[in-house]
Amino acid sequence: MCYDESDLVPVPPGEEHPVRGAELELTAADGSRVAAFLARPERPAGPAIVLLPDAGGLDPFYRELAGRFAGLGHPTLAIDYYGRTAASPARDGRFDYLPHQRRLLRDTMLLDVAAAVQRLGGRPYVLGFCLGGATALLAGTTGIDVAGVVAFYPWTGDLGREPALPDAFVAGVRVPVLGLFGGADEVVPAAVPRAFDEHLTAAGVPHELVVYPGAPHGFFERHYLDREVRPDTVDDVWRRLAAFLV
Repeated sequence: MCYDESDLVPVPPGEEHPVRGAELELTAADGSRVAAFLARPERPAGPAIVLLPDAGGLDPFYRELAGRFAGLGHPTLAIDYYGRTAASPARDGRFDYLPHQRRLLRDTMLLDVAAAVQRLGGRPYVLGFCLGGATALLAGTTGIDVAGVVAFYPWTGDLGREPALPDAFVAGVRVPVLGLFGGADEVVPAAVPRAFDEHLTAAGVPHELVVYPGAPHGFFERHYLDREVRPDTVDDVWRRLAAFLV
């Protein structure tokens, strides 16, 4: 996983408004059930978001993060990847996600994203972390109708039973991209954002790729527990998100 369960959720600057949260279940096109959490703002003030967790699935951190986005006015639907293989929807520190991660398929994950987009209606943004970030980018290459993609330190390597994605896959993205990377990331090397920038530029895809010097993998989740706290990085991330999610 990209963070410890005890991590605090990054706090956005400015005022947050009341939020209502609800557990729900989606049905993907193949009939599979997808656990999800919907956070609705009392004062909608922006586009909706499909939130894609990291490898740990839909655990308490992502429910809380969905609430943060909703507090800023964005209806946010966070989904889980493991409904096809895990009997319980619980995704906390006791959940052993590795056996289920090994069985993931990108095509079925995209079916889950499509189900979430359909549930929200309109043209939401897709925002993901680690393998969720790569899935968000991949969704942008499909016919799933989204407004844009936000990818936090996207893991594009081997996934479950599937090989790594080639860097050039991002040239097929059809919507604007915001990519956020750590300069000290030992999981997603610096060569990845460089290659993405080249392919996105050549394909004419509007994009902004940001590399935060010294930031590790998972920096937007881990900053409160890191020995070197980086509030400036977190504040900059929120600023860029606010400018992108319009």
